[in-house]
Amino acid sequence: MEPANSRFPLFWIVLIIGVVVIAAAAAIFYFLDRQNTVNANSDSHPTFIDSPDSNTGITAVVEQGFGDNGNDDGDQPFVIHLSDGTAQDQDEEPIPQADTTPLSEAEIQEILARLPALQVAPGDQVEFKLPGDPIPPPRPGQTIEQPFPIDPQERSPDEVASGPLQVLRYAPEGEVPIAPTINITFNQPMVPLGTLTQLAEEDVPVEVEPDIPGTWNWVGTRTLRFNFDSDQIDRLPMATQFNVTVPAGTRSAVGGTLADSVSWNFRTPPPSITQSYPNYGPQELEPFIFILFDQRIDPPSVLESITATADGQPFSLSLADQELYAEDEDISRMTENAPEGRWMVLSPDEPLPKDSEIQITVGAETPSAEGPLTTSKEQSFGFFTYPPLKVESHTCSWYSSDELCYPLSPFYIRFNNPLDPELYDDSMLSINPSIPGATVSIVENTITISGATQGSTTYRVTIDGALTDIFGQELGREEKLTFRVGKAEPVLFGPDDNLVTIDPASKSPILSLYTINYNRLDVKVYSVVPDDWPDFLTYLQEFYRTDQPGNPPGQLVMDQRLEVDAEDDQLTEVGIDLSEVIEGDYGHFIVLVSPPKGFFEEDRYWEKLNIWVQVTQIGLDAFSDQDELIVWATELQNGAPIEEIAIQSDSRSIQTVTNTDGITKFDIPSEGILYLTAQRGQDIAFLPRSTYFYGDERWQSISEVDDLVWYVFDDRAMYRPEEEVHV
Repeated sequence: MEPANSRFPLFWIVLIIGVVVIAAAAAIFYFLDRQNTVNANSDSHPTFIDSPDSNTGITAVVEQGFGDNGNDDGDQPFVIHLSDGTAQDQDEEPIPQADTTPLSEAEIQEILARLPALQVAPGDQVEFKLPGDPIPPPRPGQTIEQPFPIDPQERSPDEVASGPLQVLRYAPEGEVPIAPTINITFNQPMVPLGTLTQLAEEDVPVEVEPDIPGTWNWVGTRTLRFNFDSDQIDRLPMATQFNVTVPAGTRSAVGGTLADSVSWNFRTPPPSITQSYPNYGPQELEPFIFILFDQRIDPPSVLESITATADGQPFSLSLADQELYAEDEDISRMTENAPEGRWMVLSPDEPLPKDSEIQITVGAETPSAEGPLTTSKEQSFGFFTYPPLKVESHTCSWYSSDELCYPLSPFYIRFNNPLDPELYDDSMLSINPSIPGATVSIVENTITISGATQGSTTYRVTIDGALTDIFGQELGREEKLTFRVGKAEPVLFGPDDNLVTIDPASKSPILSLYTINYNRLDVKVYSVVPDDWPDFLTYLQEFYRTDQPGNPPGQLVMDQRLEVDAEDDQLTEVGIDLSEVIEGDYGHFIVLVSPPKGFFEEDRYWEKLNIWVQVTQIGLDAFSDQDELIVWATELQNGAPIEEIAIQSDSRSIQTVTNTDGITKFDIPSEGILYLTAQRGQDIAFLPRSTYFYGDERWQSISEVDDLVWYVFDDRAMYRPEEEVHV
């Protein structure tokens, strides 16, 4: 008998060898399986990143997070780039114009003579009837005729307790950005009730320095308002210190006396720049310089306080000739929109040096044309003149790493100056190897090359030295740029909507999807009817909420792994043929498509497509207002209306047929309508109110509600709390 300890090492050796073999087999299986799959992302929802604005447009990036391996090598953002389009050169043959000869007057009359005489029927010509006087609108209450103002001889005013007169409030006060009027309110009536003419003749118990032309108006009997008289501005002058005094001894209309004088002051600001141009670059060497202020100015006086430098070296400016700057589109637009008397246009006396930083300074002590106050500090702005034309950068996206581009992403070539698209032709740019469907567009300082770029390919772009900017400068020498396109990440995408109608002209009911770098897909197809739509929406809600929705409604009629014959890095169309599962020529299906899941990987639900597909020849549209729904049924093949087709709502409360125009109209039921169906034999078309899966969107009857709208205004702009207001 063999000792137990002699068998013990052999047992463990065999066990360890078995574990190693199993682990090696699992690793090989995992490696082979992973070749056809893509790393699962850890994020459950995509992240949206806005790119910075640029002259070439706007870029939006959608990133899906990081892969299981802890780095971002397996993640590729989805990029949307929007920019202004430019027309592409096309070789078109002009349509030949026929040679024509105008008809003579005699020939025209000969043609008109063939027309039958115009028959005048009785009643065609009648005298014009003016409408009668409108019925006067009813007036509530009783109209009392009484002269105003009342004759003092007929009625004497009631005795009013006077007391001391006080100034309750005044405005404006202190430093204010703008002063429309001067307002003063007393605690007692200062004038009797009367007409505006009578009130205008009353003495004004207020002194204002400086003495400026204006009009005092009584707003009621206690509030006095001063308006500056001017045909140039509708407010008090700027750049002015105002002192206002109500003298002691001022008497009210009821006998009250002001014991002490009331004085205050306010100050409007000196000139301030509100707009300047240019304030960026590059600019011409003899630019027009536009400056807009917040008040009226005297341009020659302001010019004396302005200094200008180019790279620190001073240069002189003059007021620009109106005939010259009127031809400049930008300057002309700004002067037309600017308030009169508040702006000035300057130009340098000599051309500015190229590639120089220009600084324009409006110095302290700058005067105003409205008041005596001057500015206390400098105000500056700047721009730069154009440099020699050169390539500044070339890339395919701002987030690219290791200078690798993604397949199908555009190439961007940025210059330091805006280019002249009118002087560009296709011979100035070449691409090797060529890009299928390549288009070249120029927007400002950027050339964009778009097309079907191939993965794992290096492109060389050559720019001719004759390329010209808007300043007439040529590039001067040939530029050779390299763009390296990396391998595309696997991707699967299909229709944007959850509901798709198969092309009625298609010979077979095929749902088209698109993939890159997937060689197989898992496909499941469920046969459904329109009544399954609510359950499908619930399935979608659970799918996006938990990523484990279970099975969709309907009967499973297809469950297969579809092999995709595609080249690496090539966008490939994949057709899901429903003819194998359809009964007859029509039907409804839920199609689920996803990349196959690796043995050791989680389900990549974010790449899964869930699509309701209907195969029909019926087109169904619906239009609604507050309480009615109009349904229109047409042939998808040719748009002809379909007569006598059965229309039904989801609750079956509406069951009707269309008229000869393919239209039916009915009141929206109280429960609303989630979806409509149109049936002709075995063909059923389906139209939901919305394909959005969150919420229960229905066609609803909406009762009309009257809105109460009112407008509140304040003639004095100074009502106090707890005042009694009469309108």
